[in-house]
Amino acid sequence: MSLKAIYFDPRSKLATILFASFLLMLRVDPKIELFFVLLMCTLLIINGGYKKGLGLTAFYMGIYSIERLFFQEITGSISAFLSFFFVANRLLIPPIMAAAFAITNTKMSEWIAAMKKMKVPHFIVVPFSVVCRFFPVLIQDFKEIRRAMKFRGIGINSWDLVKHPILTLEYIIVPILVSVDNTSQELSAAALVRGLGNEGTHTSLYEVRFKLQDYLLVMTLFILFVLEVVVL
Repeated sequence: MSLKAIYFDPRSKLATILFASFLLMLRVDPKIELFFVLLMCTLLIINGGYKKGLGLTAFYMGIYSIERLFFQEITGSISAFLSFFFVANRLLIPPIMAAAFAITNTKMSEWIAAMKKMKVPHFIVVPFSVVCRFFPVLIQDFKEIRRAMKFRGIGINSWDLVKHPILTLEYIIVPILVSVDNTSQELSAAALVRGLGNEGTHTSLYEVRFKLQDYLLVMTLFILFVLEVVVL
């Protein structure tokens, strides 16, 4: 039996991204970082992304353990490089988990409704809507191109693409560029037709309001921020 996901307001998810960016930019206490990772794992699990949460948390714990066990002291160029590699990957995991939490079970229309409720200018809302819908369409176009190439016996595997770079350019890059131009124009037109650029009041099918879980999440992030800045 599948567990019922608990939904969060897009604005509280945005707060987690901002806090994760704070962790990435500043050298925060490792305990705060570890607690945030465990918090993100919990949020992903209850928000319906348990595979992402458990996988990223296991990856973080693995890197964290290796770093603590083997790279407490830098003894040479190789250990310095490996230490930098592990630290860089460890610092990137909290923002990745926050981004995964933000996109899990959150529709694009909910993000647009939340941005309008926050009084975000239209010249930001429209490009944001176009860009967020652009990449899924681009990925789907790429899959269709690869499927058509395999059907015709062209570039059956990745090694064939490396051996024949000109064919790769002709059969993949050129169609992708054409698709990018057409897709961007269609998405821009669709955004304007739906009235995203209209200065008037907009309605939405999705209810955007803070619930108990959103208040608890924002309060927890604020406490972590105060602990890092004031106490630690």
